[in-house]
Amino acid sequence: MPPIARLLALLPHDVLIALAETFDVPVSGVRSAAALRDVLLAERLTVGDVLPELSLPVLREVCAGLGVQPARSLAATALRVRDALDEAEPVRIVAPSPSDRTVAPAPPRAPARRTFVALDVETADHGRDSVCQIAVIRVEAGAVVRRAVHYVRPPRSTFAFSYLHGITWDRVRREPTFAELWPTLAPVFDGAAFIAAHNAPFDRSALTACCTLSGLSVPALPFLCTVQLARATWQLRPTKLSDVCRHLGIPLQHHEAGSDAEACARIVLSAGADLA
Repeated sequence: MPPIARLLALLPHDVLIALAETFDVPVSGVRSAAALRDVLLAERLTVGDVLPELSLPVLREVCAGLGVQPARSLAATALRVRDALDEAEPVRIVAPSPSDRTVAPAPPRAPARRTFVALDVETADHGRDSVCQIAVIRVEAGAVVRRAVHYVRPPRSTFAFSYLHGITWDRVRREPTFAELWPTLAPVFDGAAFIAAHNAPFDRSALTACCTLSGLSVPALPFLCTVQLARATWQLRPTKLSDVCRHLGIPLQHHEAGSDAEACARIVLSAGADLA
């Protein structure tokens, strides 16, 4: 279970509702705590997003659930929770390569001139290999030069997130699998300096899972997380893609992979991130 899922599983119903309100997540009609957790998980929130929103009493309850002794201060208790979650779910890297590195945000400079690829995926269920839509956008010398957006037939017909992105099994059942689609996507990454994604660990793990399942090599490129980039550049919180786009005036059709990837590319360009 990912750390964020483990954290959400320890939070009571009223706290989950408060988190949904804080992060502007629509939960109208969602009744059960389990369903609330699914909705929040689909928003790709991270432990770093959620911990600052929890009170000390709630963090102490989380500590009890994790078997951790709480500290006296809120900040110290949050740190113990984060450490416990990291220990409970250590990072396991499949086929280590340079692409397993996430690049820290560079200081803002002149508009980015290096070639990079913005990536976004939508998944059908909680498995990272269940990509049902993928978008890659190539940027060269500060301009978008190629867009590729494709529906993908995932390895399972179970869809847990149709309510979020509108994609169903009937829509993708006749689409190519990831393995069949990859030969058209792989060239987009050729010669790129890095891959940009909003909450990069999610998209990186999905790309890795799909490549591994298909017997393919993962692109040997580092990742730039635009969540971290936006926080470092504009001190934004919360930092969901919709929040950053609203701040920068970037049009967004959230949870449509092509729109999300385009927005991600625009965030990199707006921040002037030119990675060495």
